[in-house]
Amino acid sequence: MSATTDQQKSNANRSLNSTKAMRVDYHKNVILLIGNPNVGKTSIFNQLARKYAITANYPFTTVDLNIDAIKLSGKEFELIDGAGIYRLDHPSEEGQLTRDVIFNYHPEILLQVIEAAKLESSLLLTAQLIELDIPLVIILNMIDETAKQRIRIQTRVLSELLGVPVIETIAIEGKGIDAIKKAITTLGSRPHRPSYPQLVQQFYQEISSLFPAKHKPPRAIMMLLALEDPFALKWIEENYGAELATKVKAQHARFLDQHMVNLSIIILNAQHLWIQNIIQRTVSHKKQLTQFGIQKFGEISRHPLYGWLIVALAIALIYFIVGKFGAVFLVDILDYYLFAPLVSWLETVIPSGIIARFFIGNYGILTTGLFNAIGTVLPIITLFFLLLNLLEDVGYLTNLVILTNRLFKKFGLSGKSILPIVLGFGCKTMATLSTRILDSKKEKYIAIFLIGLAIPCSSQMSVNIAVLATQPIFAFIIVMLVLLFVEIFAGLVLNRIVPEQQPQDFLLEIPPIRLPDLRQLLRKTYYRTSWFVKEAVPLFMFGALILFVLHETGGINLLEWGLRPVVVNWLNLPIQFSEALVMSLARSEAGAVLILNMVQRGELTTIQIIVAVIVITLFVPCISNVMAMIKELRWKPALFMVMIITIAAFVIGGMVNLVLRW
Repeated sequence: MSATTDQQKSNANRSLNSTKAMRVDYHKNVILLIGNPNVGKTSIFNQLARKYAITANYPFTTVDLNIDAIKLSGKEFELIDGAGIYRLDHPSEEGQLTRDVIFNYHPEILLQVIEAAKLESSLLLTAQLIELDIPLVIILNMIDETAKQRIRIQTRVLSELLGVPVIETIAIEGKGIDAIKKAITTLGSRPHRPSYPQLVQQFYQEISSLFPAKHKPPRAIMMLLALEDPFALKWIEENYGAELATKVKAQHARFLDQHMVNLSIIILNAQHLWIQNIIQRTVSHKKQLTQFGIQKFGEISRHPLYGWLIVALAIALIYFIVGKFGAVFLVDILDYYLFAPLVSWLETVIPSGIIARFFIGNYGILTTGLFNAIGTVLPIITLFFLLLNLLEDVGYLTNLVILTNRLFKKFGLSGKSILPIVLGFGCKTMATLSTRILDSKKEKYIAIFLIGLAIPCSSQMSVNIAVLATQPIFAFIIVMLVLLFVEIFAGLVLNRIVPEQQPQDFLLEIPPIRLPDLRQLLRKTYYRTSWFVKEAVPLFMFGALILFVLHETGGINLLEWGLRPVVVNWLNLPIQFSEALVMSLARSEAGAVLILNMVQRGELTTIQIIVAVIVITLFVPCISNVMAMIKELRWKPALFMVMIITIAAFVIGGMVNLVLRW
């Protein structure tokens, strides 16, 4: 048996097990949103559920299921936003989650979301979904893009050919959502199946005859069997028993022996002809003008030379807006007019002693915890999220993935393994979890290590920029170059020592460059900032509480005694830097904020600032990222990785200190 088949069986088993832990309420009617990655499923989910899950203009934003309850015409439904999937047979690991919802939990309605301008690439999934005999609604999302790309789709003809409702939408603007709701409540007709050759029909009949007359499986299972997806036999065994699965397997083998044909090719050819017929009858093109319009920006951003210039411009833009404007100007204004007067007033109303120290002392939960989170980090991170969301929504990040592909290939990463690393600049926890899309263990180990090592998450990066913006520009450049060198060196070393595995092919669909929608941009920034406040503020206050307890009990002296050889003698930093290390265990940016406070008090030189920012960036990942590493790698490999990262932080920080003072 081939290694590929073993891997497919392993994926099928893992997938079946993983869905058993999902949170779907199966007593309610289930509506499943399904479609290729990056077609706007989550935007449709947000509109139907009136909730908000993060969306972005690149694939695999959704690597897990979003679930919510909705009510339509007085009837309750469980709405599920499935992870992206291109086809039912041999899907990627995240696509298996969506497939398992279909086959194991029987949704009552499927809403297939299709990017209108890329109708053809989604019709293979449509052809396979029709075999499920589940009521289906086709949603042509981003219909406005067809006009920009000089494409015309005859929606009515498409609906007649498929035998299902076809709804045009612009999800981010809420257009077409009412039509989806109406279609859900009035579904009736059966979809029109593709026409398959007689030999395929005979195979389906022979396999179907093995099952009980009143309990036949969906024809899609027989299609997966013909396409040699091991999931089909596993599903039959789970639902009908091992004996019947053995009979089906034997009958499949006899059929192939008798007819000497490749059913997979016959089925895929039939589906291809069906798709071409639909496209010819429903889609017409006018002269392509995209290469002269905004899409030219996408081409330039992938250029080997101009692409890196755009990267440099993007970094410079973030540096000046987040660092110079946010940290140097905006934070000072807030402190001068709001937080300094507030602390002064609190000092007059709170009795002196331990109570005052607890709330507004040097390690008070308000001054060190709440006010640092709200007064220092929030303005900086809001600006950073605004810029990050802008880059996401215009479609720049996917082009950045393609540009950096040439670099990452040098240290054992290729194709889709680059995507989680780029996502790490947004959230390292999400990026670590998204490594489950990788098929190679080698790539997964390298990607998770590099995400945990030298890639600062969005919140930490914003505060790091704020710290470095107080110094000459060369401080920022040195830190960026050191972190880049560390990342490349670690990648090269891991590529040599981690056992080689067969690289997996990966085709990344390039989304169109889009002008950002200001309302959606502000909305996403609002939600991301809100989540930061809900998640990070309590951890900031918890970190401040730990420091307060350590100071009140004298524990801080013991901690500083233990860390002094490393912090003072090796890194040449004030011993108070150990407090930043403690805070960073709760939240990475919380430690960086204490460094910013030390800079504002004039307690650090430029060299010390450079060393401190490098060490705090490389130091132990935050708690949530460590838990994600454990989830993806299990305890021992994850903790070993954290230990190596921690040691590397101190070694590299000390070496930078020695070089800069040399």
